[in-house]
Parts: sequence; structure tokens; C-alpha cells
Amino acid sequence: MIADSMDDAGCCLLSVAWNLAPLTEGQPDSRRGELRRRLVGACRSAGHGARDWAVAHGPGTEAEYRPFLQLADVAYEIATLLLLVEDFLVPDLEREHRRWAEIEELTGRFTELAEWTASFLLSGAALRL
Repeated sequence: MIADSMDDAGCCLLSVAWNLAPLTEGQPDSRRGELRRRLVGACRSAGHGARDWAVAHGPGTEAEYRPFLQLADVAYEIATLLLLVEDFLVPDLEREHRRWAEIEELTGRFTELAEWTASFLLSGAALRL
């Protein structure tokens, strides 16, 4: 699918949220479960917001919808790494630390994009990312 509108970006975010929704977490208070819930919530909010924005303002420009697509992409990447953490055949603490470091770095980018998209939707004005 080629996303070339705010509505498409909203659909992508909602699809990511649907696919990342925690099925069952072994430990409900785990960092892994907390991150998945955060990813799902932000993607749902931004997805619905993007689709509502598209109804009110039209397809938008690439500069407007690109951060929404980046949010979906980063969320999906974090979720993929979360699948690799703690689920392995041979425990390897060094590998797990590397993956968590990458997850934490991506989480910073995710937070930045989530804040930008939320501000954009609230302001209705173009923001520079």
C-alpha cells in the first residue's frame, strides 16, 4: 500500500495498533507489556485523529502526513524488537541488552513523533518536525 494522504496515514496507524494490541502478556506489569500498551494507545489516537483531520481538511501534504507514517513505522519496529526480547531458545544477556538499548532509543523517537502528531492535531496548523 502506498500511503499518500492523511487518511491513508490514519489507516496505517490503526492497522499497526490492531496488529500490536497485546493478546495476552505473561506479566501484566512488565516493561514489555507497558510499551505495547503505549504503542497501541498512541497509534489508535493518532490514527483516529488523522482520519478525522482528513475529513475536515482533505488529503493533506506529504509534510503533514509523513510524521504519522513515521510514527506507525517506529511503533512497528519497536513491537518487532519486543517479540525478540525475552523469547529466545538460548539465553544471551548481551543480546538482550543490545535489543533493549535499541528499543529504548526507538522509544525516544516514538515519543517525539507522538508528541508532534498530537500537537499537530490539536493546533490544526503545520508544525516543523
